[in-house]
Amino acid sequence: MAAIYLRRAAGFLLAAILAGLVGPMARGAQKSASEPVFLVARHEIQDPFFNQSVVMMLPATNNALIVGLIINKPTRVTLGKLFPDSPELQSRTEPAYFGGPVDIQVPSVVFHSPTAPEQALRLYGDVYLTFDAELIAKAFQASQSVPIPRLFLGRAQWSPRQLHNEIQVGAWYRVHAAGNLIFSPNPKQLWRTLHDRAAPSKYIKYRLPASQAPASLGKTPVYRISDLL
Repeated sequence: MAAIYLRRAAGFLLAAILAGLVGPMARGAQKSASEPVFLVARHEIQDPFFNQSVVMMLPATNNALIVGLIINKPTRVTLGKLFPDSPELQSRTEPAYFGGPVDIQVPSVVFHSPTAPEQALRLYGDVYLTFDAELIAKAFQASQSVPIPRLFLGRAQWSPRQLHNEIQVGAWYRVHAAGNLIFSPNPKQLWRTLHDRAAPSKYIKYRLPASQAPASLGKTPVYRISDLL
């Protein structure tokens, strides 16, 4: 099944997601900040998908949804194992990353490009995100690229009201930080670093109100995330 993700993603995503998500984003890409916004999960969040997560928020769009990528959770699966039939990916030993519980079967790639590619969203500077299968493959053809592209499975997604409520009850810290954190060589250290930066003094105690704790976030994955993490 993993071997045909890229082929299936092209038809499905271009028809269902790219038209409503990446299209509007690309038109407003120049508004993306040099220091993107990150959501940093507080200690109180025990949701298995978002516990100790750092989510890089994608630039605001005309879409009714707010979208981000969890950037600090490499999976146990390499790109080569995920895509054994792809000439560009079959020999890659880098891990795929868990981007979020929504559409986990759909891959995306964050990569550097000196020019703005079609079907890609500018995140900051010369860094772009794409869900397009052909562009994903091309991103890995430039094997000398430093840092190398990073592939994510799935994404995080909220309605504006849902995310507002979660922030209001203390589920997340909002942090402005350098965009290149998405390529961090030590992704598992990101949560601690950003959480400590955003958290108030250790002498101030805060507990997430039990009656307002956010429900499970996002959609149910198509397959078990435990197979990846």
